Amino acid sequence: MSEREERTPADVTARREAVRLDVRAALAQEVDFTSRKTAVRMAAAGGMGLATAVTAISLFARGASTADPLPLAVCAAAWSSLVVVLFALVMLRIGTPRLPLAESALLALMGLALAAVLGIVCPNPQMLMWWMETTFGRWATNTIGLEASSLCMGLCLALVAGSGSAILVSVRAAGRPSIVVPAVLLFFAIWPSVIVQSMGESAMTLASWSLGLAIGACFGIAVGTLVRRVLVRALPASF
Repeated sequence: MSEREERTPADVTARREAVRLDVRAALAQEVDFTSRKTAVRMAAAGGMGLATAVTAISLFARGASTADPLPLAVCAAAWSSLVVVLFALVMLRIGTPRLPLAESALLALMGLALAAVLGIVCPNPQMLMWWMETTFGRWATNTIGLEASSLCMGLCLALVAGSGSAILVSVRAAGRPSIVVPAVLLFFAIWPSVIVQSMGESAMTLASWSLGLAIGACFGIAVGTLVRRVLVRALPASF
C-alpha cells in the first residue's frame, strides 16, 4: 500500500492541526514584530515632535510682546501635540492614494523648518516689527494699515516656506499634484508661531496675519509644485 493509502483520518486531522498551529504562530510572530516596529516609530515620532516643538517655541517666543507664561504654555502643548502627530503620519506612512497624509505631513515639517530658518536669520526677534522696519513693510503699514501689512507678512512667510518645501517634497493624490491637504497641514504647522509672535498685539493683527499665512500656504505650494515639475523635466536624474 502507498503512503497516502496508509494515512488514517486521525493522521490527516493531526497534520491539519499542525499546519493551523504553524500559521497561527507565524501570524503571531509577524504581529509581534509589527507591533514592536510601530511602538519604536511612535516613540521616535514623540521624541522628535517634542524636541521640534520645544525648539520652535523657544525660537519664536523671543519675539512675544507678553510675559504671561500661561498662553505660551498652552500654545507649546498644542504645538507639541500637532508636531508629534505630523511625525507619526510620516514615520507610520499613514495615508491613501487619494489622501496622501504622510507626504503632506513631511512637506509641512519641511515648511516648518524653513520658517524656523527665517526666524533665525531675522534681525529682530519679533518678525512683525522687523517687517514694519523694511521699506515695503513700512510703506504697506502707512498706506493700507497695520492689519493689511501683517497679512502681507504672513503671505510672504508662507509663500517662502510653502514653495521651498514643495520643491523638496512631492505630494500627489491619485496621480495628480495635491495642494489642499499639504497646504492645510503646513498652515497648522506654522500657525502656532504666528500666535506666539502676535501675543500682545490686537486680535485683528493675529487674524490678518493668519489669513495671509493660509493664502500664502496655498500659493506657495502651488508655485513650488510648478517649479519642481519644471526641474523634473530639466533634471530627471536628480528628482
